[in-house]
Amino acid sequence: MTTRSNEAEARLWLIDPVLRSKGYDERWKMRLETPAPVELATDDLKGRRRSGKGRTDYLLCIHPPGLPEPLPVGVIEAKDEHADPLKGMQQAKGYYAGTAQRHAVRYLFSTNGHRYAEFDRVTQQPGDAVRPLSEFPTHAELTARYVRDSGVDLNRPAAAMLFQADSRAYDRPRYYQSAAIRAVFEKVLRCQQDGTPPRALLSLATGAGKTVIAANLLWRLHEAGLLAKPALFLCDRDELREQALDKIGRAFPGGSVRAVRPEAGGLNAARNARVHIATYQTLGIDGEPGEDGEPGADSFLSRHYGENAFSVIVIDECHRSAWGRWSAVLQRNPQAIQIGLTATPRQLRAPRRHGPLAPDIEAAAAEDERISANNIAYFGEPVYAYTLIQAQEDGYLAACEIVRLQPSIDGRTFTRGEIETLGATDVRTGAAMAAEELQPQYGARQFDSDLILPERIEAMCADLFARLCASGGPEQKVIIFCTRDLHADRVALQMQRLYADWCARHGRRPKEHYAFKCTASGGAELLGPMRGSGERCFIACTVDLLATGVDIERLNAVVFFRSLASGILFYQMVGRGTRLDEPTRKYKFWLYDYTGVTDLFGTEFLTPDPNGRKKPGGSGGPGDDEGDGERRPPPPVPELVTGEAVGVELLGRFILQPREVDGVVRDVRVPLDEYRRGMVERVLAEAATLADFRGLWVEAKRRRALVEHLLGAHYSPQAVRELVQMDDFDTFDLFARYGYEAPALRRRERAEAFLAQQSRWLAAQPDQTAIVLRGFAHQFAAGGTEALESPEFWRVPEIARAGGLKALAGLGKGVEVVKDVKMRLFGA
Repeated sequence: MTTRSNEAEARLWLIDPVLRSKGYDERWKMRLETPAPVELATDDLKGRRRSGKGRTDYLLCIHPPGLPEPLPVGVIEAKDEHADPLKGMQQAKGYYAGTAQRHAVRYLFSTNGHRYAEFDRVTQQPGDAVRPLSEFPTHAELTARYVRDSGVDLNRPAAAMLFQADSRAYDRPRYYQSAAIRAVFEKVLRCQQDGTPPRALLSLATGAGKTVIAANLLWRLHEAGLLAKPALFLCDRDELREQALDKIGRAFPGGSVRAVRPEAGGLNAARNARVHIATYQTLGIDGEPGEDGEPGADSFLSRHYGENAFSVIVIDECHRSAWGRWSAVLQRNPQAIQIGLTATPRQLRAPRRHGPLAPDIEAAAAEDERISANNIAYFGEPVYAYTLIQAQEDGYLAACEIVRLQPSIDGRTFTRGEIETLGATDVRTGAAMAAEELQPQYGARQFDSDLILPERIEAMCADLFARLCASGGPEQKVIIFCTRDLHADRVALQMQRLYADWCARHGRRPKEHYAFKCTASGGAELLGPMRGSGERCFIACTVDLLATGVDIERLNAVVFFRSLASGILFYQMVGRGTRLDEPTRKYKFWLYDYTGVTDLFGTEFLTPDPNGRKKPGGSGGPGDDEGDGERRPPPPVPELVTGEAVGVELLGRFILQPREVDGVVRDVRVPLDEYRRGMVERVLAEAATLADFRGLWVEAKRRRALVEHLLGAHYSPQAVRELVQMDDFDTFDLFARYGYEAPALRRRERAEAFLAQQSRWLAAQPDQTAIVLRGFAHQFAAGGTEALESPEFWRVPEIARAGGLKALAGLGKGVEVVKDVKMRLFGA
């Protein structure tokens, strides 16, 4: 009897024939594969994709007659035929990145090809019993069950939205983008059938492609005949409007997507378009509405759009906008399908920090809770969520290495008396500062915002420049987030000075605009060259102008020289670095944190004060530094030369990892030592002694299972090797050192030790056999364990010429000989 010993064989020979007999043909089974995940590579400063393929999921679809496309409603977890049929259930129903949650499907099936079990993700109800696979529901039965359980009436014309194809521009969407659209449509249909307002909220990480989701969502509604009136895509920045015009315009060719803006004669440029793209500013609703929620009578919205003017309204980045800004357009269109796009987590919790919170953070937290409550109260809980770490593990966003640093002066607090004694001057005029112009004291959160410290700026820039030189060279694309325009000017100048000195020392000709300021007061014209050119515009010094709406795929580092109170703004700033760039093989980015902002990972989401009150480390822009034009000059800002030698201390290196906090899975910044201990504990649970571990490691199947187990628990051995600076060591020696306290050898050292210790054994072999055996050492020195298990190993010229595997026939069975060679190698 043939044994189906792996999942692929069980699917091919046992499961697929049963599904076909139940009416699931190829069109009603969907196979989705992600790219290989990205990680912090030990031998590549840009990161890399893991070897092999990504995750493969199998979805079951229903497809009523006469509708264009099938609809996924279930997922099948297949295990080998000797496994417990329930084995795949936990994997499918897991809260964090469980298969059913990933795909927004209701039904979970787990089978070994003989028996199956099921689970309803919505009701959390398991099936009655484990059943023979021959009793699996037919396609017609599953369709009827979906209609009954979901409450969606497939006979209603509106249900056609579930079964439409994507636009040709985006006809190969990522799985989570399709899942998000399905989740929205299912809620909209339930709301319409229940007679409640059709509203939905989506939460996706910055960089996950929310605009592409909006494009396909609107296209499907159009194809279903549900855009009788125009659709509105509403955002809050010109950059986001232009991005939406481009991406949504590709889905709707022929000029049917237009920007809302006034034309000659007072007309609306988008008056004949199918999709209208607008900002709050162009609609005239960027201020606070009246008491009745209505915009001013003379606003662009009031003049050009009556009530219920839109079929669909999409609010982009609604987490950044208080209810008062977007409520006007929604309340004027109560019959429209209303969709909010956000990057906030599914649940918001109060921050968990050591010690008391600064008053500005407490105030911002209270305001954020109010705004977030408005989002949830209006749209409801997000119908679909996709996090930064999910996107990184799926291979869609770049991995992140966090380096936490602190200037030595940040432990100081300068009092008014100290500043008077040291002699602070106005940073603009050079005039001496009077006591009444100074605050009672200045702490680290105010440095280089309310108190300019030149030695601190020089030390931070010097440290950053040295780190760039050590990690690929100074000509990398970098965004530095500064406290204000004054600060950005000085950082750009200092980085330029360091670069010019470096070029002089190395005999290089400096490239143009190496470091430049890009804030609301100017510099945006250099963003194009920064995106597209490798020959100029490398270091952009900004405040928050580049926090959203600017995609620079080749960005290598995001740097924080400023403090932040807003978790929302922080995640958006981090999102500048998460884009992949396949042409340049950029799969990772550095996050250099000089002010402690990475404490915001996985914690509270705070928004800027909507009333415009200035906070330390505020939003910057010309309003901070340029005053009110003719009305009054800007307030003086003290600059203090302390005479102290300022250094920068490395506080630690960190890895992001999903962890459950108070019942919520969050992206948490984990110290390297803690991360490493957690990974080692899992290895020791599988192999208690070094001898046990060596025996496991030399068997390719067991070794891969161990590595997959670690990766599934969100531990990356490659990332640890990178961070503990064991680039020249094999992963075997990483675990030997930290798990078993054994001496660790570099790959080349281990290869040389093998050749020395086994010299008599090698000399006793026939010449061709000895060449192949020595080839194991040579290839291990070059590529480690993976090089020995690659099919390319046997194609290496010296090994192939010597006869390859056949040359080892005199030593016994090939598999056992290879295992023996590895045991000798890892025992050296």
